[in-house]
Amino acid sequence: MYKPSNNSKKGDNGKLMIIGGSIEYHGAPMFSILSARRFVDLIYFYPGEKDSYLINSIKKIPEPIVVYSLDKVKEMDAVLFGIGIGNARLDVRYVLNNSKKLVIDGDGLKIIKNNIPKNCILTPHEGEFKLLFGLKGTKENVKKMASKWKCIILKKDPKGDIISDGKKIKVIDGGNSGLTKGGTGDILSGLVAAFFCKNNGFESCVEASKLIKKTADRLKKKFGTNYCSSDLISELAK
Repeated sequence: MYKPSNNSKKGDNGKLMIIGGSIEYHGAPMFSILSARRFVDLIYFYPGEKDSYLINSIKKIPEPIVVYSLDKVKEMDAVLFGIGIGNARLDVRYVLNNSKKLVIDGDGLKIIKNNIPKNCILTPHEGEFKLLFGLKGTKENVKKMASKWKCIILKKDPKGDIISDGKKIKVIDGGNSGLTKGGTGDILSGLVAAFFCKNNGFESCVEASKLIKKTADRLKKKFGTNYCSSDLISELAK
C-alpha cells in the first residue's frame, strides 16, 4: 500500500471527489466523507441534488470542499459516485467518461446497469449484484462478471466479502453482525475510494474490506455488537 513521502505537499497523497446525496438521503455521503477524510489529502463533494439541508449538513464537516460543477472530476485521483443519489439527475456520462479512477456504489449501480465502465470498482451487496447481472453473487459469478465487464467487483457478503478483478479472487472473512447497521456500506465505499486514489483497484478493495472488518472486531470487544456506524468511523484510523 502507498505511504506518503516525507517530501510530499498538499494534494500529493490523494484527491478524491464524492458525488452523491439527495433530498431523501443526506447521511450516505456524510458517512463516505467521514471514512475517507483521514486517508486522502483533499476531498471534494458534488451534491446529487441542490438541497439546502444536504449541503448544510456536509458543510458541518470541515474537510470537504463543496463544488457545483463536475469539471473538477478530471483533476481527481479517484471519484466515488452514486451513494445516496436516489433519483437525482446529473450528467452521468460526463462522470463516467472523465474520471481517472471510478468507484460506483448504491444508487449509482442502478444508473450504470448495462453500461459498466472498464476498470471501475463496483461495490454491490447481494440484491444489487442480482439487479446488475441477474445472477447470485457467488464466487464464481463475481469472477465471471468482473472478467466480462473488465472491472473490479467487491461483493459485500456477511459470510465474507468477495473481491475479483476477473483473474484473481479473494474472500475477506471477519467482522460481525454489528456491520448490519445502516451506513456501513457507505463507509466501506468511501474507504475503497480513498485507497484507490494511490493504489491499484484490487488491492484497495482487499485492504478496505480487511480494515472495516478488523475495526468491527475491535468495537465488538468494547460494545458487543451494539456499536453504530459513527463508532466505526471514529475507530478506523486507530
